[in-house]
Amino acid sequence: MDIQLVDRLGNDLGSAKGSKQTGGLLVQQAGARFDEAVDRGAVYIAANQTTVVTQAGLSATTPALTVANRAGSGKTVKLWYAGCQSLVAWGAAAAVWLALGGSAVAAAVTETTAATIRNAKTGDASAPAGVALLAVATLPAAPVAISLLGAGLTGIITTVPGIAPFGRWYDGALRLPPGFNWSIQTSTAGTLFCEIIIEVVDE
Repeated sequence: MDIQLVDRLGNDLGSAKGSKQTGGLLVQQAGARFDEAVDRGAVYIAANQTTVVTQAGLSATTPALTVANRAGSGKTVKLWYAGCQSLVAWGAAAAVWLALGGSAVAAAVTETTAATIRNAKTGDASAPAGVALLAVATLPAAPVAISLLGAGLTGIITTVPGIAPFGRWYDGALRLPPGFNWSIQTSTAGTLFCEIIIEVVDE
């Protein structure tokens, strides 16, 4: 017997593509998933309040903005957005990356200075349990670039009326397990403001 679908008004949408006889059934919300995540109260936003000068290349010492899921936290971090902006001309052309570091048995991130954090639903400044968002941190080891956010060029920024930020929406699809970290890194030393939006859920 097929599974019949109806909308919220009771209108018949026909049979589902899967059933007990023919396979699995996927039911998925096609609407405002980010709005729903914010409404659950576990979405956090952090941004550098002052610039960070990065190292040239993937570095453990001066990540521009870091998310550290502490070992044993019992939490999974979902990434919604990562982005940055430079207001200083680059010394040389640069790739700007989202990078992944750590492991389930790695040494902990050294948490020097917490980033300015806000809960996207309530506006309060409380940090998510078991997870650190850091303006200044030292990673256990240099991370690996996993996603390109943009490219910085050497032109003087005063030659154009505006510069769009580098950034990507990940729609909560990237997951960070305990013991791992995300950071924003550059291939050439740069001066960045960064922002990140995460959701913290139970494992």
